[in-house]
Amino acid sequence: MSPFEKRQYSGKQIIKAGDNLRRIAELTPEEKSWSLDVLDNFRALHAMPLNSFQATLRKRIGKLGIKNFIVAQRIKRKPTILDKLHRYADMQLKRMHDIGGIRAILPSIKELEALKRLYTETSTSLSHKLVRIDDYISTPKSSGYRGVHLVFSYHTSHPDKQDYEGLRIEMQLRTQLQHIWATAVEIFEAFMGENFKSSKGSQEWLDFFALASSAFAHKENLPVMEKHAGLSPAELCRQLKNKMEELSVLDVMQSFTLSDILRSTHKHSGGHVLLIFDATEKLSTVRYYTASEYDEAYGAYIRAEQNNTNTQNCQIVLVKMTSIQQLERAYPNYFANIKLFRALLLQVLEQYS
Repeated sequence: MSPFEKRQYSGKQIIKAGDNLRRIAELTPEEKSWSLDVLDNFRALHAMPLNSFQATLRKRIGKLGIKNFIVAQRIKRKPTILDKLHRYADMQLKRMHDIGGIRAILPSIKELEALKRLYTETSTSLSHKLVRIDDYISTPKSSGYRGVHLVFSYHTSHPDKQDYEGLRIEMQLRTQLQHIWATAVEIFEAFMGENFKSSKGSQEWLDFFALASSAFAHKENLPVMEKHAGLSPAELCRQLKNKMEELSVLDVMQSFTLSDILRSTHKHSGGHVLLIFDATEKLSTVRYYTASEYDEAYGAYIRAEQNNTNTQNCQIVLVKMTSIQQLERAYPNYFANIKLFRALLLQVLEQYS
């Protein structure tokens, strides 16, 4: 498929396909095949507006003079879309706001707030409509997740780009500290076969992640989770330390290792990367594609999803890359790299003990 995929289905057909996929186990083979084809086409449409957003995002970060930032973009994984349709009965596929996602990872909250202002002030020249702001820094999610999500409706007057009109793109803004926490949760999920991001699984582990999130919030002088608001930093870290000892967290993290990382050769700094992280096999596969090989990259992405049905233990993502060096920094969970999370845990425990 091309990054400029053309729309093949109407809005009503996209809505119908989403409703079908909500009860995918009940579909006939023909219904399932049609619905997944609609999803594949609708999902692929988001590549073009994503390219537009990432170019503008990089320019705006440069305008602010921010250094040591990371920008990454991805199309939402099919299993995650299906899970979201199943969990939210009133969710329309056509209006799902995070199928196309772009992320900016900033050094600190100061840079994050400056970038947020550029995108939320009415005086900006951005032509796309800001339709939603989710501030999970002021009010963290129940899982402990922190970050700012800005949802835009793509707008263009170009006659050749009307297929993309109204598509929604979610921009995630995170500090480096918030990114380390979020990707660490994904590593634990993969190796333990849980779904901690959705606040599912062992309550003891969910409590650990929440405590770690609030401890990291103290380090950034940001609001902690509401249930921890009455705790001093020292008491919070005492509870975190007790929970870590109870769950043997440091020992568990030592088991999060890969037996191998398979990399294809790549001579260019830009293009797309297909990442496949198999926690069961303890194997990470990294396949590089040049910018002109998007058709091949997207086809490989679809085949990899079809060949891997264990969505918790096998994670697959196709990402746009501008630097091979930044790849592991943007997606440490696909390399089982949890060193920074471990170091931060020990740092906050020492700081507030």
